[in-house]
Amino acid sequence: MLEQINPLWGIYLKHKEQGQPLVLATLVKTVGSSYKKAGAMMLIEQDRTTHGLISGGCLEADVAEHAMTVFETKQACQLTYDLSDESIFGLGAGCDGTIHLVLQLLKDDYLPFSALNPLPGKSISLQLYIESENNSQYPVGSYYLLKNQQMLESTAGFYQAVSDSTSPLHYHPPPKIAICGAGIDVIPVLHVLHLLQWHVTLIDHAAGRLTQTTQHLNTQTIQVNPDDLNATLSGHDFAAVIIMSHHLERDAEYLKYFAATKTQWMGLLGPLKRRDKVLQKAQLTLSQLQQRLKSPVGLDIGGQMPENIAISVAAQLQQHFYQT
Repeated sequence: MLEQINPLWGIYLKHKEQGQPLVLATLVKTVGSSYKKAGAMMLIEQDRTTHGLISGGCLEADVAEHAMTVFETKQACQLTYDLSDESIFGLGAGCDGTIHLVLQLLKDDYLPFSALNPLPGKSISLQLYIESENNSQYPVGSYYLLKNQQMLESTAGFYQAVSDSTSPLHYHPPPKIAICGAGIDVIPVLHVLHLLQWHVTLIDHAAGRLTQTTQHLNTQTIQVNPDDLNATLSGHDFAAVIIMSHHLERDAEYLKYFAATKTQWMGLLGPLKRRDKVLQKAQLTLSQLQQRLKSPVGLDIGGQMPENIAISVAAQLQQHFYQT
């Protein structure tokens, strides 16, 4: 869920540095069919510029108009959109659900948004609840945020008063992916995974290859010889690894290392015969790896170019993270 916040983070940092307020629109509840789900956020600038989506693009301009009132009054508000009522918007969106939004002013500490850090090494699972009903004691926009056992509240006692009857929004860190091998064909894989806002670390034995491959991409890199994987990678916890060094011995070392970790998804590039050679060199069997090894990696959706393979690998990873 925090991958949805990543495209907004730079906007927030810029406005915080300049001391400029923003309005945060949070989708707190949906009923029926909707393009975006609860937890989606949008930032609105004072000139009505919007960042992020809380619908398929059909409501953002209207939400921005309501945000002008929030800038003026400095009071949070609640909006409800019944997308099944074409007499109101006439958008032809095709969604028949109802969505509930809370708009609130961000300034000074920019909470609760500023606590949703999505960056590598900073993102952790957290729970956020934003009040969307008018309540004499706690107004719309009141919030509590539980982060790493730390409680942040807009008003002292808010969590204790409402926690038994509320359903908070859950945000989780983006998947952390390791890619072993910095060949030219890894570039489209990096592009696709960055579009998904996942955390990617590129691993290779050659510093020059790492620099060349990532020169136009903001990607974390680790230079390590296959013999030193245990010492260098032991402090890292990857949810998935894609092994694509195009070198049998190095691929075997990578596979042997990750097989001994908690990494639940391991993708190995190449045909079945090559897979068997890598397994033999790694002194592993398919039965030892159970369902963790995906080889050949990627969904069988056709295409021979590196870009086609990148899409197939990303699709298989998305299937793993969001359908299991």
